[in-house]
This record gives sequence, C-alpha cells and structure tokens, in this order.
Amino acid sequence: MSEMPPILVDEHLPSTLETLVEAYAVDAYRGAEIELWVFDGSQRRRRFEAVFATAGVKARIRSAYKPLVHHFLEEIDLDGSQEIEIRYPVVTDTDDNRFRLECYPVTALVGDRTLRFVAAEPSNGDGPPRYKLALWSDGGTIRTPEVVAPNKFLTDPMGQRVLTNCGWIRITGTIDPALQVDEALETDQELAFARAIEALKTIPQTTVEPYFDRLHLRIEAPFYELSLPFAKECLSTAEAMHEDLYFSGLEIFKARHGKAAEDRKIAPGQIVPEIVATEHTVRVYVHAAPDPLLAQDIKPIKGSTADLAAVETWLGPQTIKAHLDALDGEAYEARSFRGRPIWGRYFKGEAPGVVISSGQHANEPSGPVGALRAAAQLRAEGTSNFAVAPMNNPDGYALFRELVQRNPNHMHHAARYTAVGCDLERYDRAFENEIRYLGRDRTGAELHLNLHGYPSHEWTRPFTGYVPREFERWTLPKGFFLILNYHPGFKERGEAVISAMVDALAGYEPIVELNRSQLEFRKPYVEDTTFEVIKHIPVFTKERDKGLFPIEVITEAPDETIYCQDFIHAHTAQMIATLAAVHHYQSSKHPVA
Repeated sequence: MSEMPPILVDEHLPSTLETLVEAYAVDAYRGAEIELWVFDGSQRRRRFEAVFATAGVKARIRSAYKPLVHHFLEEIDLDGSQEIEIRYPVVTDTDDNRFRLECYPVTALVGDRTLRFVAAEPSNGDGPPRYKLALWSDGGTIRTPEVVAPNKFLTDPMGQRVLTNCGWIRITGTIDPALQVDEALETDQELAFARAIEALKTIPQTTVEPYFDRLHLRIEAPFYELSLPFAKECLSTAEAMHEDLYFSGLEIFKARHGKAAEDRKIAPGQIVPEIVATEHTVRVYVHAAPDPLLAQDIKPIKGSTADLAAVETWLGPQTIKAHLDALDGEAYEARSFRGRPIWGRYFKGEAPGVVISSGQHANEPSGPVGALRAAAQLRAEGTSNFAVAPMNNPDGYALFRELVQRNPNHMHHAARYTAVGCDLERYDRAFENEIRYLGRDRTGAELHLNLHGYPSHEWTRPFTGYVPREFERWTLPKGFFLILNYHPGFKERGEAVISAMVDALAGYEPIVELNRSQLEFRKPYVEDTTFEVIKHIPVFTKERDKGLFPIEVITEAPDETIYCQDFIHAHTAQMIATLAAVHHYQSSKHPVA
C-alpha cells in the first residue's frame, strides 16, 4: 500500500443560506424580491424566508434537487384540475430522458388526475432549463406555470462534460439595477462535493494498489430527508451525496487507467462516504483509516439459528455461519482480502452440479437469507451435489453493517465492492473469488445461481449528471427480475432454467403484485426495451464467451433497503427461484454442449 497523508483535507465551508442572509437581508435590498434554489430542506428554507422578510426582502427559496417534485409538494394548487401536462426540458448533448426521469415519482402526487409527459424542443442549455406545466379544469380553463430546474454544464471526475444540478439566484426589484442578478449559485453542498473530489485527485498515482485501506469522505451539511406517499420513496440529499461521492471516487481512479479502465483490475481501496446532517456546520473531512471492525469480525462468535422464514432484516455473519453449520455437509473456506472467512458447504452426490452463491455485492441483503433457506430445503429433500456460499464479500458486508447503523434506509453502494474497491469477479482465482472455484471444483457445476439485489427506490447522482453512469437501467425499480448469462451452446439449457424459475415466481403473489406495481409505475418515466416480461417477471438474456460457469442465472430483488414483511417477501422469492432452478436442472437430461 502506497504512502499517503492520513488527512487529505479538513475544511469548514460557509453555509449558503447564512451567507446569503448576511449579504442580502440589508437595507440596499429592502423591497427587492429574491428567488433562490438551494439543496436545503423545506423547513430550513421557510425559516430563512422569514429572516429575509424581517429585513423587508421578499424571498422565495426553492429546492435545487428534484425541483418539479418539490413544486408539486410545496407550491402548486391542483384543486379543480383534471388533466396535467408536463413539458419537460431536453438539452442538447444530454440524455433526452434526463429531465423526465427527474420528475419521478410525481405521478404519485397528483391523485387520479390524468398526467402526461411531452418532450420540449431541444435547447442548448443557456440559462436554467424549465418545466412547462399545463393544467385543465372541468371548465376547460388552462393554467400554465413554469418550474425552473437549475442546472449547469461541468467537467466531471471522468473528464466528461455533464449537465448537473446546481444552485441559482435571481434578484429583481432593486432600486439600483446593477444589484439585479440571474445566475448560477455554487451552494455549500456543491462546494463540499467539489472539495472532496479535489482531495481524492491528490492521492499519488503509483503502481501499488490499493492506495489506501479505507478512505473516509466525511461531509457535514444541512442535508434532509423527506418520505413520499409512494412505496419506499424518499427524497434524500444525504443519500444522493453518498452515491455521488462513492461512484465519482471510483471514476477518478478508473480515469487514471484511460480507456481500458473497465478491463483492468482497478483497486484503489475502500471508499467510505460519511454523510452527516447538521443545522449550521458545513465541513469536508477526508482522511485515511483502518477497518475498525476487522478484529471483531474475525473472532468467532456464537450465532443464532432462529427461523429464517421470519427474518425481517439482514443477518449477522455469526448467524450465517450458524445456519451453515446446521446443514452439515463438507465445509470449505476461502479468505477475503482482509482475511475474513468466506464459508461454503458442499453436499456430495451424482446429480448435475449446481453452485449457489450470494453476497457478492454486500449491500444486497436478501440473497444470503434466500440462499440459506433454499439450501436447508434442498437438504431436507435429500438433494445432493450442490454447494452454497451465502456471503461472498465479507469485507464489504462489514462496511454495510456499519453504514446501516447510521442510515438504515439508504442504498449504501460504498459497501458494494470488496475491500480493495473492485468487484470480486475482477480477480482470477484469488481472495473472494476463490470461493466460487472451490464450489465448482467440488460439484463440477455448469450452473451458477447468483443471488443479487438492487435499489428499492430511485438512485440519483445530482452533481455528475443526475442519472447514475453505467447503471442507467437501475435508476428506478422494476420488481424482482432475472438475468441469464450463457456460453455459446448453452442457450437452450439456460432458458429452460429461467422458464422454471419464472413459473415458480409467478405463483408467489406478493412478488407478482410488487412487479405489477413497480413495472406500471415506472412506465411514464423510462422506456426500457432491453428486457422481456414473462408472467410479470422481467428477464434479461445475454450470450458471453467468458465466465466461470457456462450458465449463470442472476436474481435481482429490489432489496436496498427494505425491512419487515417486504424483506420476508424478497428472501422468500430468492428461495423460490433457487429451488425451482435446482429442481429443474437436476431432473433434466443435459446433452453435451
């Protein structure tokens, strides 16, 4: 590991609203009107409007994050309106669907009114983009308000020009015309993000990876969260900052490797955003530190073997181990980069082999429970020649468990990858990926069931283009779905496995209902033709030449982050899909491909 200073930056920044009050709540602006767009929550914005009012300044302070949604929550009067048209902006050199996605989930805020989206004529991005609304009442009258959506073009950490959310200030009605402004405003949260990114760029470029054990990106600012009246949706600037910091950090190190970055084993270390909501303080603190849980995690702890069918949240590693031990079978083990154990169990037999794994991305918590439940059921049935490894990424899982203590309802993609900051599949036979080789060696398996999850609510990156780059199709949930990857010659067998899994899932009403709801609700915002929906289950298929197993089926549950009955439904679906795949595969005749 290369040498680097333990503290890269520790800087206090001015609070945007407090600074603006000092500058404009003064006699020179008495009688003026000020419009501001910032990333603060509504309560804080209303409080500062009142401060301006005491100085004789009429202020309206709006949200720079998802401004159309906030307009429906805070300003628009829908009484008497029966139809609504949203003409969303389209800006040249950006995704045509960018601003329609940013409307999500406005359809949940309009009741049973008819709502339609229409794309505006493309603009070049001069001045802030605007949504234009048309509201029709019973009498046919039309109201046409406009909603400003402050954005500006920036060069992001990958060196690409992107249109990003930003602050804005507009001052009118001043006695002195020279005091009137209408321009972008760099807010405290934008500046804090930029400072953290600048600190990451100072890390020396060496041939030694990882560059650090853990790099903490702590940002304190007036973040807010607001639950919405639809499913588990929540407007959270704290979560958005976490996601943008983490993936921007990865992109900085990818950029160092040039165009071949995706094919290289980028391993900067574990990037850990720490997002702290404060009232007045704005601080950026970037520092290196060791993994605080390592010694505790490696020490054996007695676990619980409580009924998995009733589990309402993620399992601790000791509980995972206890359930594996209860299955007997042949134990085998790999070690993570930091030395944490990765446990597997093999059950001997002559049937076609299957490997079941989960926890590759450690912030996807339903897979380990589903894998353990499926393994227990298979053993009770006498099924043999399969291997199961329910937690493939224990270093990431340790970070996940740490992060959810602070923010239990966030996605926490910082815990997605291994301790060196890359996917375990980027390795050849080493560290976390060794567990899969060990399972394949024992079973001779050609089928791998890889249980995953993904966000149960919207995923955004407001400071680098809003839509998560390279994860565009994961921006909105679409229910429990399946991905089939197969080698040439294995398509028919893979599709037969998928068919059995779809049939089984179609008989589980909670998942069918979830899928109906999420697939229907996302339609107005995104057009995705990359998958087929079979019996309410979305299915992706892809042929590939590489891969440890000729047939790999990936399950995807919208489980980041859900609890209670929703979590039970997710891991039950994981179990149902796994059992269906194993039953079909081991009962079928398999010709040589």
